[in-house]
Amino acid sequence: MAERRALMLVGSPRGIGRSASDRLGSRVLDVLKSRGFETEKLHVHAVVGSSAQLDPALAAMGAADTVILSLPLYVDSFPAPVIALLEHIAERRVGAGRTRLFVLIQCGFPEKEQNTTALAMAERFAAEVGWEWLGGVSLGGADCHNKNVSDALVPLAQAIAEGKPIPEPVLPKPMPAWLYRIGGNVMWRFAARKYNATRSLRARPYED
Repeated sequence: MAERRALMLVGSPRGIGRSASDRLGSRVLDVLKSRGFETEKLHVHAVVGSSAQLDPALAAMGAADTVILSLPLYVDSFPAPVIALLEHIAERRVGAGRTRLFVLIQCGFPEKEQNTTALAMAERFAAEVGWEWLGGVSLGGADCHNKNVSDALVPLAQAIAEGKPIPEPVLPKPMPAWLYRIGGNVMWRFAARKYNATRSLRARPYED
């Protein structure tokens, strides 16, 4: 049996071992590894920021039959280093006709629909470079830290390993938007207290 390789691209600036992107993508990668895949992780920001790392990373992508891109949403799009890496892939036609792409994208908003445009961009990228589009999972802000969400990725990873159509993930009911806003406000107050900026929370420096 031919060796199968899966490569995860971590698109968060926090990198490997410190980000929700890595934690969620690793859930998929672990299942693939248990199914006989050789697996590897790369931090996109580190790869793009080093000329010495770029060529080996592109070679690893060319050798992989499955690429998992796990990243946060930045202004309806991808972080700039992710865009730069995709441009390098497109320029060199890395993995054309061979590579499959699966995307996990999270946003800081309670509505996962905020990711729709970015997922469409990923699908268009796959078509342009000749990669097979496996699909993507869109997650809202509260989903990133929910263990049940991580568990819901397992059937998707099993389908990827078996070459079957990716099922729609069965995600738990999202946190209500009103509760999410309360949590966000509490977080900002703690952060303001940490930096002695509590009195500045309601500042309006551009009001005049």
